[in-house]
Amino acid sequence: MEGIDLRLSDVDPPLPDPKRTIYRDIYNLPDPVILGMTIRYFNLDDVTLYFQITGSGAGYTFTPVNLGSLGSGTNAYINLDNFVSRAKPSAGSLTNGELDEQITLTLNAYTDAGYSILKWTFNRIVSVKFINSNDPAFTVDFLNNFDDGTIQGWAVANEQNNFTAGGYPSIAVSNAFSLSAPYSVRMEQACVSGTWVVRARLYKSFATPNRTHVYAIMNIRSTQVYGGTEYLKRIEIQKDGTLLIYLGKGGDYVASHYVPINKWMRIVVPLPSNTTVEVRIVQEWYGNNTGFRLYMDDFTIVSKN
Repeated sequence: MEGIDLRLSDVDPPLPDPKRTIYRDIYNLPDPVILGMTIRYFNLDDVTLYFQITGSGAGYTFTPVNLGSLGSGTNAYINLDNFVSRAKPSAGSLTNGELDEQITLTLNAYTDAGYSILKWTFNRIVSVKFINSNDPAFTVDFLNNFDDGTIQGWAVANEQNNFTAGGYPSIAVSNAFSLSAPYSVRMEQACVSGTWVVRARLYKSFATPNRTHVYAIMNIRSTQVYGGTEYLKRIEIQKDGTLLIYLGKGGDYVASHYVPINKWMRIVVPLPSNTTVEVRIVQEWYGNNTGFRLYMDDFTIVSKN
């Protein structure tokens, strides 16, 4: 076993890391395309190491990030927001609405705080799949844009420490933020007096089409209710109870955001075909007698053979 490891999953070494693919829908995306991800890195050595993450790939630009020190036998999560960029693929460069590429993530470990004495290097290959949901190859099976002024079948549920007696988490349409005017759907969370880690989910069930490739595309945005005293810790995308996407890291009481707030993020996940699945968007944060909101707009399921 090497002295360090890099994962994009919750599987611990020495078990093999499952194959990971980053999915991106280029329709209406700005140019260049920005890739963000949450990584988990391990110090399997017997000394403290200083970690740096970078990468490579044809046509991709990486911004190296110094991650600081990590003690022997420990691991850490970090969300890398504007870590990778690439010129937006043209619609014509996709075949049948899809384009498959690969990037290499490189984790370097140093024995000094100046990042000059390199001890370990670990490479992990990650697949990147671009789709164009507007391509004629795809069928739009579901579109929830909430522009009829209803929540279109979505619901919310408390998972931890929401002020349920006050009606939280709550769900409603909102015109505060939207990608397709006038409305998006909003989940609002609140905790009771005291400092809490708070978690809730926005969810809906879908009967997926009987086609070979099925993708769910969602645009989400997290905001503080009061500002300054709430901190976003993680976002999860789940299929039923199965974790598909993990951004950030588990809630703690550090006054820091682990996932970007006040910006739209587009997330694409594959779904199984010809079955009923519940899509869940889980938001976790911490605060003291405060709240957090999650907006979603233009949720789409597309498919093709």
